[in-house]
Amino acid sequence: MPPPSFSSPNATPASIRREAAAIQAKFAGAIIAIKTGGADGPNSDVFTTLSLALGDASAASARVTLPGMVHGDADVRAASGATKDELKSMFDAALSDGELYAKLVQSERRGGDHPEDERFRRNVLRILRRSGCGLESETDRSALQGKRQKIEATCTAFCAAINECNDELQFTDEELEGVDDLGRYSVDETTGKRKVELKAPHTLPILKFAKRPATRKRVLEATSTKCQGENTLRFIEVLNLRDDCAKLLGYENHAQYACEAKMVGTPEKAEAFLMELVEAYEPKRKKELELMLELKRRELGSGANAGVVLDPWDIAYYTRMGKAEAGVDEAALKQFFPQEHVKATILAIYEELLGLKFERVADAEVWHEDVECYVVLSASSDDSAGQVLGHFYLDIFPRPGKYSHQCVYPLSPSYVKEARPRVLPACVNIGNLTPSREGAPSLLMFREVETFFHEFGHVCHCVLTNARHSLHSWAWSAVPWPGGVEQDFLEVPSMMLENFVWQPEVLRRLSKHISDGSSLPESKIEALSRSRFLLTGYAKSKYLAMALYDLKVHSGPGPYQFEGKEYDAVSLYNALIERYSGVAPMAGSFAGASWFHLLMGYDAGYYGYIYSETFAADLFSSFSKLSGEKKPLIDASLGKKYRDKILSPCATIDGEDMLVDFLERKPSKEAFLSRISMP
Repeated sequence: MPPPSFSSPNATPASIRREAAAIQAKFAGAIIAIKTGGADGPNSDVFTTLSLALGDASAASARVTLPGMVHGDADVRAASGATKDELKSMFDAALSDGELYAKLVQSERRGGDHPEDERFRRNVLRILRRSGCGLESETDRSALQGKRQKIEATCTAFCAAINECNDELQFTDEELEGVDDLGRYSVDETTGKRKVELKAPHTLPILKFAKRPATRKRVLEATSTKCQGENTLRFIEVLNLRDDCAKLLGYENHAQYACEAKMVGTPEKAEAFLMELVEAYEPKRKKELELMLELKRRELGSGANAGVVLDPWDIAYYTRMGKAEAGVDEAALKQFFPQEHVKATILAIYEELLGLKFERVADAEVWHEDVECYVVLSASSDDSAGQVLGHFYLDIFPRPGKYSHQCVYPLSPSYVKEARPRVLPACVNIGNLTPSREGAPSLLMFREVETFFHEFGHVCHCVLTNARHSLHSWAWSAVPWPGGVEQDFLEVPSMMLENFVWQPEVLRRLSKHISDGSSLPESKIEALSRSRFLLTGYAKSKYLAMALYDLKVHSGPGPYQFEGKEYDAVSLYNALIERYSGVAPMAGSFAGASWFHLLMGYDAGYYGYIYSETFAADLFSSFSKLSGEKKPLIDASLGKKYRDKILSPCATIDGEDMLVDFLERKPSKEAFLSRISMP
């Protein structure tokens, strides 16, 4: 089966609107046929008809929504973003349609003997109920639909503002003292200064290496206030609209509504989980902040007094310095991680571990010259060897207007299309890794290596999905169509796989010096591997504060109570960060204005990263035992079990059931908790 085709290189706003109109017309016709009985026949099943309509519309939607993430033309991106909102409204309207709900409830079960078919029936009816089909008032149903459309449009505008932000700072070479490879920053012809974009490949090296505090402060101030003017009001508006929708549906607040459909079940359980970790990380955070403060005093010299404090622009700098003293020189490490070698090795490791083969599709239709397409083949020793399983694309370098974070975007769901072969899944890894430039190859910071390894775990989770219904295929809320695992399970598979990147066995393969091709020396490999949890107390504590903030602001409209004081949504963020991380954010800033997650589907779900990480650590313990037994970590047999039990089922099985199936016991937090005490 060939990879999906894309018209996006030649897309225009008009062509996107035409294609979207055709999608909507076909989908509307299918829904009308189900409601009016036109879908009935001697061998038909309305659930099967609905599933096919969802699958076809989902697959077609990727062609018109992807340009909003990657296209080079701002008008095309805007048209694609608007189309995404329209398609989201189309899916939402169908899955909140009272007539459709009644037809499905009354439908006599015909066919569909596969266990996944029954699961689809339960899941789609639950979605319809949670979308307002249980509301008796037509006025309430209409109000709910209108508010949801407003939420989608506002979230799109919020994210577009971040992606379209072209703000930059300018510095002299002297102000950038300590930062290597200044050639990455182009020179302004008028001022003669280096131009620094507010994107990670530009800002992180400055925050980590710039010796002048004033330089780091300017960069952090700019990133912390990015899009603050336009996006703060959008952020608050979405909070209020979500609360309105939850109350219309009979929930106390949006957090209760959102958590009900996740593994955690309730916001109270999520908060209790987070507070347990806040307490567990507290000693580590305090100890490490004191270490960083001592590093700052030492750098300032003998004249530094007890009044010296850690400022927010100091954290990345002294964290890097502390790791350097432990033998991890991040600047020097880059020479061992040329992007081309890292990419090839990561793909090879995944091939070996999961029993796969990736082949480049040289003539595939792509949307930019940087993009690569691969076909995924089974390389297992069983009868499936050589079988095409899916396709993936790599679009891993930044461009103006492109989505400025890291994600995997699904391009086609897995679903059965009547008597034809199963439609195969496909996705794209949209990244922003350090690019090459004339005369200088792409050299990755180790954090970028880790990110690539993690994101490719999502790629494999997507392309290995073996679902009969698109609703159970890999997806997340960046796309307008419904689907995917429970949101707080979404990160589990890739976080488990991310563990491999820190292991000496893997680091020996990933590292290759740009000049002589040598791997990292064993002493450096050991130091890097040991440094994984070094100086992570602040970062984890700040993350926990952000996750608690997410639950709090989705618990109802402000003002919000915290430790005896009242806060609005903006001031609450800064109060929680200072309280739980020990370092106050930039004065006058609201970093939430450029925080993608809460407006891209992680609302009342940001806790899900560390919730997933606890399960991922437990899963990885099955592999780490191999190292303890002096066996290779890349074990094809155990990898095949992981592929079959965790990756391929996707949403055809509940997350907890998949964990139990692989572990052959109930999951535990112990493996994760043991890491907190590690130096």
